[in-house]
Amino acid sequence: MSAQRPTPKPGSLQVAAVQMNSGADETANVQAAVTAVEEAHSAGAQLVVLPETFHYMGPEAERPRHAQPVPGPLTEHLGDLARKFSLALVGGSILEQSPDPRRCYNTAVLFSAEGALVARYRKAHLFDVDIPGGPRAEESRCYLAGTEEVVVPVGGVRLGLGICFDVRFPKFFLGLRERGAEVIVLPSAFTARTGADHWELLVRARALDSQCFVIAANQCGEHAGAAASYGHSLIVDPWGGVVACAGEEPAVLVAEVVLGRVAEVRRSLPLRREGEREG
Repeated sequence: MSAQRPTPKPGSLQVAAVQMNSGADETANVQAAVTAVEEAHSAGAQLVVLPETFHYMGPEAERPRHAQPVPGPLTEHLGDLARKFSLALVGGSILEQSPDPRRCYNTAVLFSAEGALVARYRKAHLFDVDIPGGPRAEESRCYLAGTEEVVVPVGGVRLGLGICFDVRFPKFFLGLRERGAEVIVLPSAFTARTGADHWELLVRARALDSQCFVIAANQCGEHAGAAASYGHSLIVDPWGGVVACAGEEPAVLVAEVVLGRVAEVRRSLPLRREGEREG
């Protein structure tokens, strides 16, 4: 006999951050994501967030070849998944086709519980770094940068979208708050080398800056021809407290987000002048 799906509490949202170890086999990656979403649903999740480029984590130079049209077969599959389980789904990010065949967009896609594609966000801050001892990356060689901030209402909450390297830019998160975000999702493939020193610090700092919940779903482990990812996916509250944290292996991290906590924190620690516009 299967376990009964938990009943959500009034004024709260059950959220899930899916931590994956994606590789170069797209079929296997998508199947792993489907299994994780099913597990999150069974645990009561109403909003599920997959990690960055969940369907392909191979060499940077190969990524434009794996880019998908949006909408297209992959987004249709994700929409069907959201509708099947009646939950909002952030399809992590996917590699989206662009007019330039040599480069693609790194795009977060959001689906409603009815399966509709309600928003897409193209990663604005590209990971071009050369850190002594690694990693070295030049995403601008294979990606085009997006230019828009995206905040949309879904499942009774205003959701802001970011991707991985965006977490190093406080003004970006403040911009999402300006647009009314209460919860910010951050699909990521944050590297193991920098993650040990910066990952939790940055995610918690951006939650404090924006006074939002942050759901940071990270890749983990070694990837085929790509830098290893740190794991340790996080769900952080508007006070900067860690609500839930994963380890170094694939996982489905589920936690309760009490929506009134955002207004409570903003009232008790006002970071805006009286009369400023709030979203």
